[in-house]
Amino acid sequence: MPVTWSVDRLGRFAVMAITDPYSIEEWRSAVVAMMFATSARPKLSLLVDRRRATPPSSEEVTQMIEFFEKNSSALTGRRAAIVVADDTGFGVARMIELRSRLELPGGTMRVFRRYDDAVTWLTNEPGV
Repeated sequence: MPVTWSVDRLGRFAVMAITDPYSIEEWRSAVVAMMFATSARPKLSLLVDRRRATPPSSEEVTQMIEFFEKNSSALTGRRAAIVVADDTGFGVARMIELRSRLELPGGTMRVFRRYDDAVTWLTNEPGV
């Protein structure tokens, strides 16, 4: 499956792995399933692993942001880390990060080039 999710083995955060090729519908279905399954843990952070996926198109970015706006109550207080494989992915993910600050002020998102750096950020208390 091109878009999967799980909770890390220590239960600290959810991990969504995205692999090409995938559709926005597959992405949306996985996010809905993850939000439903983790609803009892509303502050559970998310690590989005995009190292095996090309950057989303501007239309896909818009659809993702719109989806999160419609579901903002389920995302308030959550932190999300996006891990990418290359400079292009970093640039697009950084655009998503900056856009989310304006359009989704209830959560915090950051982009990383290294998986371990993302895990460190997610597992430290906010403000640390």
